[in-house]
Amino acid sequence: MANIISNIQVAPSVYVIKVAGQWAGAMGQFYMVRPCAMQGIALTDPLLSRPLSIHDQGDDYIAFLYRVTGRGTTLLANVQAGQEIQLSGPFGNGFPIVDEHESVALVGGGMGVAPLLLAAKHYYQAEIYLGFNHQSFAVESFEQIVDRADQIHITQGQYHQITDIIDPTLYSVIMACGPAGMLQALAEKIKAMRASTLLYISTEKRMACGIGACLTCSIQTVHGNRRVCKEGPVFTAEEVNWNDLSHM
Repeated sequence: MANIISNIQVAPSVYVIKVAGQWAGAMGQFYMVRPCAMQGIALTDPLLSRPLSIHDQGDDYIAFLYRVTGRGTTLLANVQAGQEIQLSGPFGNGFPIVDEHESVALVGGGMGVAPLLLAAKHYYQAEIYLGFNHQSFAVESFEQIVDRADQIHITQGQYHQITDIIDPTLYSVIMACGPAGMLQALAEKIKAMRASTLLYISTEKRMACGIGACLTCSIQTVHGNRRVCKEGPVFTAEEVNWNDLSHM
C-alpha cells in the first residue's frame, strides 16, 4: 500500500497523483497502479491494475501523470490525499543513459509527455518539444528544471504538429513518447533528412500483468514479437513494425 500525498487535476480529465515513499525506478519505466477498495466498491473493482509511466520522482515521493479513460482511472481520480493505492514495479526497459556529450532532444505528444519529465531531469540541457491537440499540461514542471526558457518548444492544436518544428539533424539522440502517428512521422522525417539521429520511442499497449507472463502487450519487431512490459516499453525506431503500432 502507498499513501497519497496529492491527486491534482491539471487539465480536463488529466491528473497528477503523488505518492509518498522511497520508490525505485528509472526514466521510461512504469508501475502497475490500482486504487484500494473504497466504500461501496468491490475489492476486485477494477480487476486489473493500470500501467502508468513514472512522471516524476524524488527522495520521498513518486508521481504519475494519467488521463481518465475508463473504470480504473475514474476510480483513481477519486482517491484523495491521505488515502492509499496499490503500486507494484518498477517494470520495463526505459530510456537509455547516453554520453553527456551527446546532443539530446525529448519529444512528447499529448499524454506522451508523462515519462519525459524524469528524462528531462537527467538530461537537463536537452531541447524539449511538447505537442498538444487541445489544452497543454505539465509544461510548468518542465520549465522548473531546464537551464534556459528557450529549451522548451510547444505546439497546440490539431493543425500544428510538434514534428513539424523539430530539426532532427541537430541531435544525435531523440527520445520520444506519444501517439504512434507522431512517432512514425518523426522516424520518417529523420530518414527523409538522412540524419544519423538515433530515435528511441516509448510505446504503449494494453496490458494485464505487467511482468511479461500474459503476452497481452506483445508487438511485432524486426526481432520477432516483443513484450511492451518486458523488453519495452522503449525500443529503437528501427526495431518496430509501424503497421502493427498504428493499429493499437
